[in-house]
Order: sequence, then structure tokens, then C-alpha cells
Amino acid sequence: MPRLLHASLRPNPGVLLVLGGSAAAGFGYRHWTNSKDASSSAAAAAESATLHPLRFAHYAIADRAPVSSTSTLFTLRARDGPATAQQDLRDIWARCVWSVEAKQPQLQIARAYTPLPPPPTTTDDEETDGTTDASQLRFLIRRERAGEVSNYLHRLPPAAAVELRGPHVAFEIPDDVTEVLFLAGGTGIAPALQVARALQMREGREASRMRILWANRRREDCVGGRSDDDAATQGSGWGSWLGWGSGKKGRKEQDAGVPTATTTTTTGGEDGLVVREIDALKRRAGAAQQRLAVDYFVDEEKTFIQPSRVARHLQEASKSGEKSPGSRLILISGPDGFLDYWAGRKIWAEQGEVQGPLRGALSKMDLKGWRVWKL
Repeated sequence: MPRLLHASLRPNPGVLLVLGGSAAAGFGYRHWTNSKDASSSAAAAAESATLHPLRFAHYAIADRAPVSSTSTLFTLRARDGPATAQQDLRDIWARCVWSVEAKQPQLQIARAYTPLPPPPTTTDDEETDGTTDASQLRFLIRRERAGEVSNYLHRLPPAAAVELRGPHVAFEIPDDVTEVLFLAGGTGIAPALQVARALQMREGREASRMRILWANRRREDCVGGRSDDDAATQGSGWGSWLGWGSGKKGRKEQDAGVPTATTTTTTGGEDGLVVREIDALKRRAGAAQQRLAVDYFVDEEKTFIQPSRVARHLQEASKSGEKSPGSRLILISGPDGFLDYWAGRKIWAEQGEVQGPLRGALSKMDLKGWRVWKL
């Protein structure tokens, strides 16, 4: 839900809980700050020339590229370019899953969005980073029917001002991580790409492996995406967990054993914007000695992430990494229903939204050696 700007800000001393997540890519609702006066609404309302966790900075819409009928890739550029160019975000890109808040000034509310990694450079050097300062940020934003902030952003004209506050760290990636399984639903792909890029930026450390299982309702969100694993799956789509699915019909098809495949063909044409981002990360992964695999699942094509598939991957990864001393992560990011199905929803406590107990499909699996985080 959108965040009221007069609500108090509480410091979060330990960034070991992943907090946040929504269908509009509203990930990372908790605020990361060492300020002792974080509850000051006056500080929260102040303005800043550069990104700041307590004060809003002025950006402008530099580009807006449609990804599908409901989602758009926004590029925002800082109004104070020289100041933000000096704000080095490389450490955050290399260590964290993080977000910034975008403000809806008329209603005085804000929602957190997860920046996509910097775009690939135009050079042939795959190890070269893109922009790692705060002068330009990109976001994949879905226009939700009742989303006050997402609708506001989609209505803005080119070059319109947008106020951002952050960064807010939702999760710090362990230094010793060697294996990551990321379950992403819809715009939950944004934090998955942050993690993939962070692993590639770690020099002189043991090579890591990451597999992303990305579920979408429609092919238009991932045009051209082809899975790295051709294993067949069957089952009900994550849309049905939100009340979007095909209901009894979809369940009957599952019970009847209707086969579905993760590798799908497209009708031709250029790959989608997000698919191109993923492919660029895959190329960089090879240069960084990191293994990155992505599997696509589309409800309208009856291809779905199955618990049996996840369990199989965990078993195989655990077996192949038995001698590795590093840590293993399972990260989940997506709409509430997606999160609820796989790991159970987060809960509200005095300090805000927290992880809560592990429930859902993952709670029934052998997770020995794996750490689960809800984004």
C-alpha cells in the first residue's frame, strides 16, 4: 500500500530482513538510515539536491518506454546532475537489494520502487559498469487499476518532475553467497536483476550460481524470453492465487495432466525490453564467471512454476554444492498472492512489516542449507 508521508520513519539497525513487495514493484518499504532523528516529519518533508533516505530529491522523466499494455520502463534523470554525479552508488549496487520512494504530491503519499541495474555500456567490454552514480535511475512500473502512485506517474508528461527519496536497503546480500534461487512474479523481476548484477560486481570471490524463475500473466511482459531449462511443467498459474486465474477450468486441466512447457516460441519480432536486459546480464555473467539462468512461465500459455520443479532444483543445487562453504539463498518477490503461495505473507509488527513465519509451498520442502527471504 502507498506510504503516507507524515508517517514516522523508524531506523532499521539490521538490514537482514527483506521487507516490502507489491504488484507495482513496491519493494523495500523499510528505511535504511543511521539518523537518530529519523522520526522527524520535518526532515522527511525537506528537499535534497541528491538522493537521501529522509529527504526528497528532484528528478525528471527523461524517457518512458512501454514494456506491455500495463507496464512501462521509466528513466528518471536528476535535476541537479553535477551533484548527483558525485553520489557513488556502486557499493549499494554491489551489496544490496534496494528501493527509492516516489511521491504523489497531491495526495502526499509515496510508494517504493526498485531500480533496475544500470544499462549495459555501448563498449565491447562486458565487465564495464554502466552508470553507478545517482544521476539516472530506471524503474519497471506497472499501472495498477487502483494504484494512486503508479497512475500518477503514468499520467505525467515527458520531462515532468518526480520526487524521489532513498536509497532504502531491503536486503544485504551475504558476502559468502554461492547459490541463489529467485522466484519472481511480474515486476518482481526488478530485485532479481539487482541481485544478478550485484553478484557480477563481486571481484575476487568464489563464482556464484543464480537461477531466476519468472512468472507473468501474459507473454507481452516477456516477449522473446526463452527458458534455459526445457523441462515440462504443469499446474495452476500464480494469477489464480490472486483471483485472476481460470478457476475451475484451470484446476480441471491440471488434474487431467494437461502438459505445459517452459520453453515457448513467440510470434516473431524484437525481444521485449526486459528480456533484452536479462540477456545482457547473462552475457555479463559469463564474463564475470557467474552462472545465470532464467526460466520463463506465462499463465496464458499454461506454463507455471511448480513446487516439484523448485524442490528438484534445490536438491540438485544442494548436491552439487555440498563441498562449498558458501551460503544459499531463496528469494521471493512479487504480488501478495504470489508471495503467500510460496512462503506466506509478511506480517505487521510494532516496527513495521516483518518477515513472519515461513509458510506456503516452500515450508513443505527440505530447505536444509537454504535461507529464505521474502521481498
